Amino acid sequence: MGIKIKQVVLNKLKNSRKDSLSKKVDLSLVDDIDNEFNYLEESYSEATYAPELFNEWIDKTNDFNTQLSIDIDNFVINGSARGFQEAAEDMQVKIDELEIKAEELGINPSELISNYDEIKNILSDALNAEERMRSAYEELLRETNERFGLANFM
Repeated sequence: MGIKIKQVVLNKLKNSRKDSLSKKVDLSLVDDIDNEFNYLEESYSEATYAPELFNEWIDKTNDFNTQLSIDIDNFVINGSARGFQEAAEDMQVKIDELEIKAEELGINPSELISNYDEIKNILSDALNAEERMRSAYEELLRETNERFGLANFM
């Protein structure tokens, strides 16, 4: 009987150790779940909010793109900068003629035209101003097309 009792006790000890080990694993698993729940909840919250956030940004991007297109269209198509080169060429012809006539009369053109010096400065910078405007516009097109797809109005 002593051997039989020893065997039963050993079996119970063996089983109780398995239960104890099983409980430790379960507790560790419970701790892991408890510890990771906050991140899971936070990441889920962000994931479910993402479509709303992204749609808001799509709307903002569309609104910005529309406003940008309208403003640039108004400036380039309806603005006077579009006609600058032609205006400068026409003014250059008139200034050249004025300078010839003023020289024939022996007077300084600035005595005849109050804005003569300013006109001369504008005309001397006309090609550079046109080049800077076109270069800046091309840069705007490049940047916006990469990001938004702005139509080319020129």
